[in-house]
Amino acid sequence: MKYKKFASIAIFASVFCTLLLTSPASFAGSGTPGSGSGQNRDVPLTLESSSVSDGQADIPVNETIQLNFNKNICNITVLAANKKCFHLTDEAGSPVAIRLLFPDDQVQRKYRRQAFIQPVSELDENTRYKITVDRTLTAKNGTPIDNAYIITFTTGSGKANRENAVLKELGSSIVAYETAYSETPDSVPVNRSGLDAPAEEKAMDTGATAKIGACVLLLVVILFTIFLMKRRTK
Repeated sequence: MKYKKFASIAIFASVFCTLLLTSPASFAGSGTPGSGSGQNRDVPLTLESSSVSDGQADIPVNETIQLNFNKNICNITVLAANKKCFHLTDEAGSPVAIRLLFPDDQVQRKYRRQAFIQPVSELDENTRYKITVDRTLTAKNGTPIDNAYIITFTTGSGKANRENAVLKELGSSIVAYETAYSETPDSVPVNRSGLDAPAEEKAMDTGATAKIGACVLLLVVILFTIFLMKRRTK
């Protein structure tokens, strides 16, 4: 009889752990990704799209580059750190001064997942450039980005003849920073620590960590219970 009890406990533990690891929706809570409510932390922050695709050519020398994420990266609680995570470099790898524009997420909630990069001066014609987003970028709810992103593009010889549609709609409802790459009061310190790891290195999300921890704790409790039951039967 005692062996049947042990078997029942083991089966229960296996089923529970399987459900815990394969059904994140049951434990993540309600809410939409990027709500900033602390929910859905097991959904990683990711770059969903960019107005300039990797490898694209003939980009205007004064192009505004729009980056679209799946979560709020503009909130004041994370913006001080996030503004250091965007870089533009030339063919030699030297930094290019940029103007970073973020929607005011308290006024324009619809665009709280966007960031905009503008070169301070016109880029060189027919030249290759690289945009990098550090892996230290964080969403409002504390979720880190899944990996660093690199977008390489080549300029043409023309200029953009119209303003970015989203920025035009935002008007003055933006927060702007300028990376002068110098020790001036208005410059943004550049944090390149997020570039040290390979782009394919994934950040382990907090939801998965919590589930693994719960399974380990459950197994420890079960083993301790079995130990006590064995001692009682002696």
